[in-house]
Amino acid sequence: MRNTLLFTLGFAVLSTIFVAQAGPPLICHPYNIGDAKSLPWGAVSAWNSPDPAYNIQNLVNDTLAILDQSTPVLVRMETLRRAVLYGAKDHAAARALLAKLKDREASTPSAVTYFDYGYFLASLNQIHWLYKEDLSAGIDGYQFIEKALALAPDSPEMHFAAAIMATSPSRPTERDQHLAKARAAKSDTLLAQNLATHFQ
Repeated sequence: MRNTLLFTLGFAVLSTIFVAQAGPPLICHPYNIGDAKSLPWGAVSAWNSPDPAYNIQNLVNDTLAILDQSTPVLVRMETLRRAVLYGAKDHAAARALLAKLKDREASTPSAVTYFDYGYFLASLNQIHWLYKEDLSAGIDGYQFIEKALALAPDSPEMHFAAAIMATSPSRPTERDQHLAKARAAKSDTLLAQNLATHFQ
């Protein structure tokens, strides 16, 4: 009886971990950004619920307007996640946004411009199953997150993002290092909530 109970409990725990991590991590797991502004989203609380009334022709300008220098990293992550999902309906808009982010990191290199370009690249790479093509052209977005962290090594939110990116493709050593630095930010309540939902 005891062994059966332990097996059942163990299976339940493993199932919870699997459900929490199911699906491409940059795409299928929304981020809690509180009341911060991001791209419009549907009323349904789901990973893929774009606002049907949103005009995708505004995607590039709206996204870049949100991604100014002062925007918190968590908001950048959720905004780019939504942009990738909107782009599934209009690849031209996704390509145009990718080009703008690339131009921005090349012309005005900074921690956030490296971050935005790298994060969008990695997200595109993880959603090629829905796009039916890989707009990232196989470029590894993680290398640009490393550049961002070289300029902002003490950003716990960037380490949180890097930890998620290091789960797919798997970079276990880097993931654990980034995760430890993200978890060290004890006073960041919103980050702590996102850590709890994305990492068991």
